[in-house]
Amino acid sequence: MNFNFLIFLKIAWRNIRRNKAHSILNIAGLVGSMVFVLLIAAYIWQAYQVNSNVRHKQQQYMLQSKYKQPGIGMELTTVGALPKMLKEQYPSLVADYYRLDGLTCIVSNGTAVYEENVSLGDPSLLKMFGFQLLAGDAHTALSSPTNVVIKEEVALKYFGKTDVIGRQLSLRNFAGDIQNFQITAVVKSVGQNSVMELMPSMQTGIFLPISSEKYFGRDIDSWNNLWIVGFLELQKGISPDQLTIPIQNLLKQHANEQVFTNLQPDLKPLTTYYLDDNKGAVRKFIAILGYIALFLILMATINFINLSISQSFNRLKEIGVRKIMGSSKSRLILQFMTEYCVIVTIAALLALAVYPLLLPVFSAVMMKHLPALTELPLSFYISFASGTLALGFAAGIYPAVKLSTTAVTNAVKSQLSDLGGKSMIRRTLLFLQFAVALIVLISAVIITQQVDVFIAGNLGYNKNYLLTAQVPRDWTEKGLNKMELVQQELKQLPQVEEVSLSYGVPSSFSDGVQIIRNPGNSKQTDALLITSDSFYAATYQIPVLAGQFFGAPGDPSMASKLVINRKAALDLGYAYPEDAIGQRISLFDDRFSGTVAGVTENFYANSMHAASPAVVWFPVKASSQYRFLSIRLKAGSLSAAVAAIEHTWHKLLPNAPFNYTFMDDTLQKIYSSEVQLKRAAQTATGISIIIVVLGVVGLTSLSINLRLKEVGIRKVLGANMRNIIMLFSREFYILFFVALCISCPISYYLMDRWLMNYVLKTPLDLKMFLLPVAALSMVLFLFITIVVIRANRTNPIKNLRDE
Repeated sequence: MNFNFLIFLKIAWRNIRRNKAHSILNIAGLVGSMVFVLLIAAYIWQAYQVNSNVRHKQQQYMLQSKYKQPGIGMELTTVGALPKMLKEQYPSLVADYYRLDGLTCIVSNGTAVYEENVSLGDPSLLKMFGFQLLAGDAHTALSSPTNVVIKEEVALKYFGKTDVIGRQLSLRNFAGDIQNFQITAVVKSVGQNSVMELMPSMQTGIFLPISSEKYFGRDIDSWNNLWIVGFLELQKGISPDQLTIPIQNLLKQHANEQVFTNLQPDLKPLTTYYLDDNKGAVRKFIAILGYIALFLILMATINFINLSISQSFNRLKEIGVRKIMGSSKSRLILQFMTEYCVIVTIAALLALAVYPLLLPVFSAVMMKHLPALTELPLSFYISFASGTLALGFAAGIYPAVKLSTTAVTNAVKSQLSDLGGKSMIRRTLLFLQFAVALIVLISAVIITQQVDVFIAGNLGYNKNYLLTAQVPRDWTEKGLNKMELVQQELKQLPQVEEVSLSYGVPSSFSDGVQIIRNPGNSKQTDALLITSDSFYAATYQIPVLAGQFFGAPGDPSMASKLVINRKAALDLGYAYPEDAIGQRISLFDDRFSGTVAGVTENFYANSMHAASPAVVWFPVKASSQYRFLSIRLKAGSLSAAVAAIEHTWHKLLPNAPFNYTFMDDTLQKIYSSEVQLKRAAQTATGISIIIVVLGVVGLTSLSINLRLKEVGIRKVLGANMRNIIMLFSREFYILFFVALCISCPISYYLMDRWLMNYVLKTPLDLKMFLLPVAALSMVLFLFITIVVIRANRTNPIKNLRDE
């Protein structure tokens, strides 16, 4: 077939310039959806790159634990001695191992002082995972107890440069001692990985050798230490199932009976750990983002087809003349397809140009730094280019074929009735567009309401004017007395209402789960353990239903008292809170027995993903272990209150940085996936409404162009503006109603399944559906009215003239 592709390009460009308004509408809809899809694709690509920079990742696993009986250990961790013993006893199965024990301590270079997450671990860190070094030797960097390896970011933070080999950092242990550690290696800044960033709260940039564990009071090699994060690298060809029997044998030989009978090893592949952790939360989230992107592309494609059809009537004479002059059907199809592909390509290039402008905004929306265009691989652009051409072909093939097959007589007369106002194709496309837009809009409203339940709902405690700060962990009697002095001084501040010392705080850190027992009736329950002082309930404003929260400060009997919540009391067989007061319950495998001093109301100590748990408070006087001060502020200037607290803090704890977090921010982190989804859904809703409006504007213009004479006759016969508006809006609203009948059940089903992930959920009542439907309906009516009013300015006599 002889044709000149350059001629097609010139014709396409000429038509785009000639029909500027139509082209702008088409390109605007495509750019809006394309740039959002690009940003979502970059987010998804980045999620799949986590751990991609780790050497031998295909053979590496995290050794985690599943316990039949709760409260023994954490799922995230394993028995400290197990990974090392597996390597020593079964070298044909295990090629290498790495263990880490995470802790928080005060770090200083003599001038800068920060509280940092620090990892104590095996010397195999750099060799096993292949992290690149800016300086230092991977084989000897962690060979001495006083060595320290830091990330590039940490070097810049403390020294302003990365050439810091031989420099020293001082670290304070839990006893308050300070020791200098010499920097022996600097790790090059690497992409996100699950070794250095196990979870958002455990991002580590300072690595110490396991030989320094005594300084921090740790014993990683103990079979009784169930709190160690373990990584295994298996030999090539070895599957995780082949370690089941060796692990059981080692646990039987070395671990205590409780651990051996309850622990089930669980090896998680490092390649997919980030995606599958936390019940696959990340994988589910990016799947939802993918569906949102698919919906937007579908809407943009439908909009492109509709607008192309609406513009086709202005080119029927051109088609007729070209056919008379000898143009074949295939040549006309190629000409139109070239034009549509040019439009899509222009939109794609504009989307790439807009991407850097919207990148900071979308990064803020998703609460995560997204890659720049220069950071994306070539395969990303190849996929985008292929998708662009596929979109141009999919969106343009039907209008191109339909226009090219128009009879010459119909084309010359500008007749194409089967694409006009009564076209089944046009109705179907418009119906799909309305249905998709309503699904996105309704879903966004429900997601927003659910996230508001998390952030602003009844948690069982008052999160307002509440901040938490980590304190130096000097777990000696002297350290505890020091903390009590700090509490007293802070309470003297006029901006402070109450202060509490505890090991954990709601929705963040906890002491784990313990089984508590009622010796009187043998009932027991799994309870969240919180170690705290007697001011915890007053600080968090948790209602005390019966008794007292431990009792008066300084009471010598406080060390033998416990406090439980309503659910714990019910689980232990006490129908009323008052019945539990004075009763004895046991925990820590009956190694501790205490008297119930008080019963509180239930509250969400973790998150609303699960039911409010049973809770038992253990006196900090009995354990001397603590990590946080929770400070309730009085209503007023938060900045002034924080400044006053910081001043007192530095006066009493001069070597400890004042790092604080408001409880509102803590909740934002706990529900970060939901907040991200809320913001993404709201953004997608805005884009979908814009695309729908563009489509309605184009199709209303199409209907008016087809019915100009009818409009003229109606105006001559006395029809007013309201009659004309109703004439053109009637069909839109019929299709809108049909789409509503389909989209509401689909939205209900999708959102009901999503809400199953949460115990406390927003009700799917009628207003959740009426609000978005009414809003979209009003927007459609507004733009239909605008288009009709503009067209109605034409003199009806002009429209009634014969051509």
